[in-house]
Amino acid sequence: MSQQPKLAIFDIDGTIAHEGVIPPSIVKGFQHLHRRGYITTVSTGRGYIRLKELLGDLFETIISPEALIIIEHGTKIVNRQGKVIFGEFFSEREIDHVVDFTRANIELFKLAWFNPIDVSRKVQVWCVDEKDLQSETVKRGHYADVFTCSIGELEELLLLQRLTNVTLRLKDYVKVENLKLAFTRTDTNVIFQDSNMEFVKNNTNKGLAVEYLAKRLKVKNDNLLIAGNAINDVEMLDVDSGIAILVGQNEERSTILSYLSQPEKIITVDTPHDLGTYLLNI
Repeated sequence: MSQQPKLAIFDIDGTIAHEGVIPPSIVKGFQHLHRRGYITTVSTGRGYIRLKELLGDLFETIISPEALIIIEHGTKIVNRQGKVIFGEFFSEREIDHVVDFTRANIELFKLAWFNPIDVSRKVQVWCVDEKDLQSETVKRGHYADVFTCSIGELEELLLLQRLTNVTLRLKDYVKVENLKLAFTRTDTNVIFQDSNMEFVKNNTNKGLAVEYLAKRLKVKNDNLLIAGNAINDVEMLDVDSGIAILVGQNEERSTILSYLSQPEKIITVDTPHDLGTYLLNI
């Protein structure tokens, strides 16, 4: 009798990586999961290009050959080459609402960016203020095309794209974290996380994307392992699974637990290193 397939899905930033670095214990933990028969992959707010940049030489270790990848907060699922398998794209009306909100609250934002559906293109980063163009190009130019234009021109550019996610970078004095809001006159939600405000479709999230992957790979709920750390991980941590792990400490941990329907079932660890150590004991 063949072994039932098992699937382990991980957020990246703050879960398997700390400040862009994946600790050795995580690598060993993934290798151990492979020996135990797990397919491993990630579910991240990052786009495909930024995901590949962070994983680097570890891409083949983290993403199993048969796996799909959840990106942009669950609004898009791609294969290992970045080809879109599933996506929920903004309508023109929804893009209009994103731009109208940005225009009305422009003093709160420093940047906006989006991920082209063509993975051969760089991330597109728009600077609100022209004076930030040079510094942001130095900071992000290796993975992004940095530009500035009027907000009307930005809207025209956005309308030419097939987008599932638009991100606004909050100015330093705007302090909002781990908050999700729904709008009533548009089919979009906003997620405040990592000093960003993320616009996503309201019928998408990481939890629904995890269920899609599990169904596609014929993985039963008891054979699911899920790990995350932030507000955009809440729905996937709430998926009925064999193991659900929350990475984080103190107030941040308490905040995420408060969103979950069954927090008593969640395994908690403090850091990505601790997560790697836990995986070695599965």
